[in-house]
Amino acid sequence: MTKNPRRVRRARAQLDLTPLDESRKRFFSALEEVGFFTQAPSEELDVREALGRVTAAPIKARRPVPHFRSSAMDGIAVPSSQTQKARPDHPVRLRPDEDFIYVDTGDPVPEPFDAVIMIEQVEELDDGVVEISHAIDSNANVRPVGEDFSLGALVVERGQRMTPEGITACLNAGILRLPIRKKMRALYIPTGSEIVSPDEEPALGEYPESNSQLFKGYLTSWGAEVAIAPIIKDLPDMIRKEVECGLTTSDLVAIAGGTSKGREDFTAEIVDELGRVLVHGVAYHPGHPILLGLVHGKPVIGLPGYPVAAWLGLRQFVRPLIERYLGLTASRPSTLWGRLAEEIRSQPGTRLFVRVRLEETSEGYLIHPLRGGASRLSSLLQADGLLVVDEASESLRAGSPVTVELLRSPFSSNSFASHNP
Repeated sequence: MTKNPRRVRRARAQLDLTPLDESRKRFFSALEEVGFFTQAPSEELDVREALGRVTAAPIKARRPVPHFRSSAMDGIAVPSSQTQKARPDHPVRLRPDEDFIYVDTGDPVPEPFDAVIMIEQVEELDDGVVEISHAIDSNANVRPVGEDFSLGALVVERGQRMTPEGITACLNAGILRLPIRKKMRALYIPTGSEIVSPDEEPALGEYPESNSQLFKGYLTSWGAEVAIAPIIKDLPDMIRKEVECGLTTSDLVAIAGGTSKGREDFTAEIVDELGRVLVHGVAYHPGHPILLGLVHGKPVIGLPGYPVAAWLGLRQFVRPLIERYLGLTASRPSTLWGRLAEEIRSQPGTRLFVRVRLEETSEGYLIHPLRGGASRLSSLLQADGLLVVDEASESLRAGSPVTVELLRSPFSSNSFASHNP
């Protein structure tokens, strides 16, 4: 049988690996040029439904908090002028309703009362009369109007995720509805003749389609609305049709699989026909066969089929894409310093991302590299952090001080502070 010459040439072709920083720059610059980030729409939501959503404008107080003078403790409210002669050896007596009123924490403090004496400093006598032994200043133990937020004060900045604290503050400040950035709509298209539904028992040479859940889980937590297309076999016309259809309803389309240059890798060909391939291959490991494209003014990303490679692509390109779309400040990962337990070898010119496990010792943290390539999903379950080896390094020796980006926080950051050089 005569082989398809076009497929033979594609199988022999090599990816042009672009440095990671240049890949990001090329991708985001192209999106900025077409106004992708400035077109992100907003909507109005009930503040009680806005948890985790991102504000589209500054949120300002519609009333002061508190909106009346209130007591900061349990005690008696008094005119401070009535207490100025009080001393331990010369206590002053106060009459109820005329010279003082009882108040609890949060109660209004009406005129002419302008200070609160804590109940522990009050001696109750007969007929409701009380005796005090110390003078008190005006406004002592009284929360003034607007102590927390004055009228018109900024409560939540634009481009902030709404937290339980933010929602509570808004309700106190009379804010019931918020301008909120709409979620990015993302479509995941699983491709490959070798993948099958996870509901089926895979045969020899078949794999259950599961990376969609990696995609959905992370993008949902980052603020996107995710749809998953049906599995498409390695048929370019069908993949092309799904991409075109997806771009009419989605802000981002991710094509899973077919990102290398093998006989049945069609992602680059399809993106090039529909729009523009910006990057095809990034100089990092694991997961260098990633594709970044632009079609009809929207990002199209080709993700490798191996789960760790897809995971890294999401972290390096999709998360910052969503953050910028929503107007968020780029997230800054938590880091931790320790010493490398064993040597790591790297390839110059390639940025290496090593999954690591942390061991707490009396001298600090020991960083253990986890073995396994882009297909080893178990390494993500076991990893505490991510160690980055830059392009200029050939190796890191055992015992070297290194900084790890934390993927989870199993240890107290305070316990590490003394070991940070």
